[in-house]
Amino acid sequence: MINGNIDEFVEKLLDGEEVIYVYHGKKYFSQGYNLDDGTYYFELQQWEPTATVLWSVKGLDRPASLDAFLKEPLFDGKTFWECEKEIEWVDE
Repeated sequence: MINGNIDEFVEKLLDGEEVIYVYHGKKYFSQGYNLDDGTYYFELQQWEPTATVLWSVKGLDRPASLDAFLKEPLFDGKTFWECEKEIEWVDE
């Protein structure tokens, strides 16, 4: 992880906190939160070059949601762990 500690970054993801990061020139945003019905929702958005929700999961608890995110090949066909050394933490 560039500009941050990977353990702190993953802890923020587990807590559902908003994090902003860049991988290969693309800016991403992740967060998790409880919906009105109490269901937990976690999402990955791409902010640049175009804004879109790339991936989301609903109904799992926080640890299971994070685990699903970390294992999904969302970053140019790679999982988070496969590319984390190239990810730059850029919270604004």
